[in-house]
Amino acid sequence: MLIDIKSMPLVAMEFMNETHTKDVEIINELFALVLAYEASPTLENKKRVDELYGDWFAHTIEHFRAEEVMMQEKRFPPYPMHKGEHEKALRLMDEVFREWQRDQDINILKKYMTEHLVPWLTNHINTMDTVTARFFQSETTPCAMH
Repeated sequence: MLIDIKSMPLVAMEFMNETHTKDVEIINELFALVLAYEASPTLENKKRVDELYGDWFAHTIEHFRAEEVMMQEKRFPPYPMHKGEHEKALRLMDEVFREWQRDQDINILKKYMTEHLVPWLTNHINTMDTVTARFFQSETTPCAMH
């Protein structure tokens, strides 16, 4: 297991916490496949890594889209900055996958996941998602504004 879900920060909006839990489940499953490929670099293991990476990428696009739609609906002032972070993360996910496809070196994925992804995800939730969720909560729950 790469990420202990219990160690992940929670935000003020449950739909975001649920999405983050799903993120962590997929990431942990992918990391297990990366380790399986590292131990046994078979074509079958590569296909499993590639397929789940694609599923994770699609899930992440939807995750970010859902947040961005709500940010726009609620007129969240730092929307462009938050969206920019999402776009940067998706570009890097795509670049890492392309590099893995080109070089077939599992350490590309392993290093990305352990050295970049975990700190980025934790920081993103602790900062941008926390502020965003508080804004959503204050906009949707009048009692939270008092």
